[in-house]
Amino acid sequence: MPIESANNRTFRRQNSISMANSKMTHLAQIVCPAPTLTVLLVKDDGYFMAKCPELDLVTEMDKPQEALHAMVEMIREYAEDYHQREQVFLASPNRAHHKPYVDSILACRDEWAVWELLEVRHARIHLPTSAKRAPKARI
Repeated sequence: MPIESANNRTFRRQNSISMANSKMTHLAQIVCPAPTLTVLLVKDDGYFMAKCPELDLVTEMDKPQEALHAMVEMIREYAEDYHQREQVFLASPNRAHHKPYVDSILACRDEWAVWELLEVRHARIHLPTSAKRAPKARI
C-alpha cells in the first residue's frame, strides 16, 4: 500500500467536498428573499440598541444577540397587535403605512421566516462635537 502524503489527502478531501457541493446544487437551491425590514444594531454606553425604523420600534439590551432577539419578538407582537386593532392603526397617520410590513410578518410561518425578512445593519451613534452628552448625574 503506498504511503499517502498530507498534500494528497488535502487534495482528495477538497475534491470530494467540491463534488458533494456540485451534486447538492442540482438537488436544492438556496433562496434568499429580499429583506423587508431593517434592524440597526447600535452600541451605546455599554448597551446594545436594536431599532427597526420602518416600524418605529426600539429595544435595548446588554448583549447584541439579546437586542436582536428582543427586536424579533417585538416585531411579532407589534404585528399581532396591529392586526387585532387594524382599524385604529389604519386611521393613524404615523402607523397606516405599516400595513404591508405587518402583512409580511403575519404571513411568516415561524420565527425563522421573520428573521428572513430582516436586514441587520451595524451602526454607531454620531454626535457632533457641539452636541456632546452631558455627564450623567450621580445620586
